[in-house]
Formats: sequence, structure tokens, C-alpha cells
Amino acid sequence: MPPAVTAPGEAGRFGHGDWLACFESLGLGGLTRNLAANCVVEDDDGQVLRMRLDPSLSAMRAEIHIERMQQALADRGVVRRLAVEEGALPERVETPRQQAERLAAQRHAEAVAALQRDPNIQKLQQAFGARLVESTVKPADAGRPS
Repeated sequence: MPPAVTAPGEAGRFGHGDWLACFESLGLGGLTRNLAANCVVEDDDGQVLRMRLDPSLSAMRAEIHIERMQQALADRGVVRRLAVEEGALPERVETPRQQAERLAAQRHAEAVAALQRDPNIQKLQQAFGARLVESTVKPADAGRPS
């Protein structure tokens, strides 16, 4: 079992940064993961952890998924009643899904840049008029040797 999540900051409160940091380790799947990936932490009073979900995604909000999220958090040491409420998301706060998309785009851009700098690629481009089709570039997984 992964170690308990320790919330830095206000007297053991679980904040949005903690949510982003532990999201992947929660082991959620399917619709539960999809719901959780689109939530932001709004408040933690030590008893109730309040999360916000964009109203356009309200069809995902089901009690069974909220219970699974609550259990996954409890398994990591964040024992709270979980309340997922619909409401507009703060503009400057990323959901886990938005963070994953941003990081994937960043990794893709870095992979494209690395290929463009590669002297072998440059030689192929010069000798044969080859071109790099950026949409086909797939960055190597972080945990996998390249």
C-alpha cells in the first residue's frame, strides 16, 4: 500500500496541490477515474473534503463513483466524507485531466524539438528532403528506457 498522503500546509488539510500529486496513485479506473480527473479540491475542513465538478460534466456524477473516490483517498490516509458539488471551476486551477493534457503536450513538444535538433534527422532532411511529421511523434514513456 502506498504511504499515506500528508498534506503540507494548514493543519493537515488536503489541498488541491495534494490532489494533483496523489491522483495517479489512487488506482481509480473507468468512469470513477473520469469523474475524479475532472474535479478540483475546493475545501477541506478536516471532516468533509469538498470537490467541484464542472456542471457540463454533471452526468458523470454518481454516488457509487464518489464512494469509490472517497475509499481510494481513505486508503491513502485522507479519511474524509467526500462531497462533489457542481459549479464553475476556478480559471487558474487545473483538474488532473487538464494537468495530464498539459504535460502530454509539453512532452510532445520536447520530443519534436529533440528530433529537430538531432544531426541524423537534419542529414536526412538535407539529403533527401525528408520532413518531420510532428503529429506522428510519440514521446517515450517517462518510466521506459528510450
